[in-house]
Amino acid sequence: MDYGKNRTWLEVDLAVLRENYRKIQQRVSPAVGVMAVVKADAYGLGAVKATQALAAAGCRQFGTAYLEEAMELRENGIQAPILVLGPVPLHQVEVAVEHRLTLQVSSLAMAAAFDQVAARMGRTLGVQIAADVGMARFGLPLEGRVEAAAEEASAICRLPHLKVEGYYTHLQVLGTTPEGQEFDRHQFGLFREFTDRLYAAGFRATRHCACSAMLLLHPQSYLDQVRVSALLFGLQNPLGQPFQLPEVVSLRSRVVHLKQVPQGSPVGYGPHYTQRDTRLAIIPIGFGDGLHRSVSHKAPVLIRGQRATVFGKLCMDFCMVDVTNIPAEIGDEVTLIGKSGGQSVSIFEYAALYGGTACEVTTSLGKRINRIYLHEQD
Repeated sequence: MDYGKNRTWLEVDLAVLRENYRKIQQRVSPAVGVMAVVKADAYGLGAVKATQALAAAGCRQFGTAYLEEAMELRENGIQAPILVLGPVPLHQVEVAVEHRLTLQVSSLAMAAAFDQVAARMGRTLGVQIAADVGMARFGLPLEGRVEAAAEEASAICRLPHLKVEGYYTHLQVLGTTPEGQEFDRHQFGLFREFTDRLYAAGFRATRHCACSAMLLLHPQSYLDQVRVSALLFGLQNPLGQPFQLPEVVSLRSRVVHLKQVPQGSPVGYGPHYTQRDTRLAIIPIGFGDGLHRSVSHKAPVLIRGQRATVFGKLCMDFCMVDVTNIPAEIGDEVTLIGKSGGQSVSIFEYAALYGGTACEVTTSLGKRINRIYLHEQD
């Protein structure tokens, strides 16, 4: 059953998403590739729809965190190159070979095991060599051992059933202070030295290290390709930079009930008490849908183009909003994130209420919230 806009829904504006991609491509220049990372269901937007829209806008390279995410795209007809950025267990490598997925390798031992799988299949597996410049997650460690890492990567490049398509790393990106900028430059320098050694040895491949934040802060980091996700979806903190892209999503609900309560009445869990005769609107969304309970009693919403505030603690399925000064009626649309009637509640404003990030907000929104896609056709 398609509930549409009956209860609570997330609007995803695909026209804005496509235009955001075009603006990023224009910023980095046509010579630099743009990889759209659509992990975590495209940050909660819906990976298949987002990938289809980005492909229509010209994106030719995608990234996921897990093999399962990449397979969802393949199973929905998306044939573009996909890099799986997270580790893949050995027993799943055959699936990657069969479906032309590119895997990351973080050591010669891992690469050799992958090579054996591809050899048994009589096929070649595309891989990218990950380098660790300080995140301490995946990749060949570079700090204090760039030469040794380059030698290990060279050995990977010589494996007969692997095709090394790229070298990449992920920086911590601390560049909002002079010290942070210097730290970013140090990490970038390690990666540049590592790849320069590989190039000098004749092993050329695509190099990339710039995520959304690096794209804003460090143009010198663009290299051959950039990886973007938060920036694409309008979820990247602008970090004081003039290049800002609009948010792709709006979160909306409806008034399902109205209740008049006198001054001094308890409301919800806790409870909170009314300080005046209060009119409450009941909204069908709560922490069971992914709202953070810590925004209780302070999250703003828009009803009839006016700002109102959540009253009391969020429930699992509902929240109460003080509409004493708003002539709200049952069925009225409620905007929790987005624009309405000349007013707006930005996703960054909501995230700041609990010290989170915009990316956390959308990826936390549960499957009970219907996704509605605007402007599917370019």
